[in-house]
Amino acid sequence: MLTQSNRWLAAQELASIQMKYAKSGRTLNEAALCGARDFIEWQHYPNNDLADKQSGYEFYYHAHSADEMPKGEHGHFHVIKRHAKSFHHLVGIALDQKGLPVRLFTTNQWVTGEVMADSKLVMQSLKKFQVNVRGRMAPVSKWIGALMQLFQLEIDGLILERDREITRLVAKFGNREYVLNSREHHVLSECKIDLMGRLLENLRSEEHTSELQSH
Repeated sequence: MLTQSNRWLAAQELASIQMKYAKSGRTLNEAALCGARDFIEWQHYPNNDLADKQSGYEFYYHAHSADEMPKGEHGHFHVIKRHAKSFHHLVGIALDQKGLPVRLFTTNQWVTGEVMADSKLVMQSLKKFQVNVRGRMAPVSKWIGALMQLFQLEIDGLILERDREITRLVAKFGNREYVLNSREHHVLSECKIDLMGRLLENLRSEEHTSELQSH
C-alpha cells in the first residue's frame, strides 16, 4: 500500500519537474513531443514510443483528430506494460493546453491492440512502474511515475470500473470478443483530476504529520 510518505515524495518530485519546465518556459506537453517541431494527429511521440526493454514498461504521447478530442485537452499519454508476446494498457493521462493533467482514463482492447488483462494484474503493474531512460525524456518518465503514485487510488478505481463496464456490456451483447473489439466503446472509465488540489492536500497532510511528531 502507498504510504503518506511515498505520496509526499511523489508530490515533491512531480511539482519539482513541473516547476523546472515552467522556469525554462516550456510545458510538459512540449517536453512530451521529444523535440519534434510539429504535433501531428495520431502520431506517437517519441516515434517508436519510449520503452524500457528491461522492465517492459513504455509510454507515448499523442492526440486524436480535433473533432475527437475533449474540449481544452492538448493530448494524452498511454502507459503500457509489455510482456514477451503481448502487452496491456495501464492508464491514459490527458493534459490540457498548459501541460497540466486533467483526466485519467482506461480504454477498450481494440484502442491500443492490447490483450485485456485482469484488473489485479494491471494494478500490480501500475505499482511497479519504472522506465529507466536518460536525456530529455527522463523527467517526463519520472513525472508519469510520480503522477501514478499520487493518483493511485483513482487509477485503481478506474481499472475496477473498466472491468465492471466490460461485464455489463458482455451481459448486454452476449459476446466478450464483440465487446472488446466494438468501435462504439472506446473509453471504458474516466475521471477528472485536480493536480494542484492534490499537491496542496499532500502539503497540508505532511505539515500535520510533522506537527504531531514534534509534540
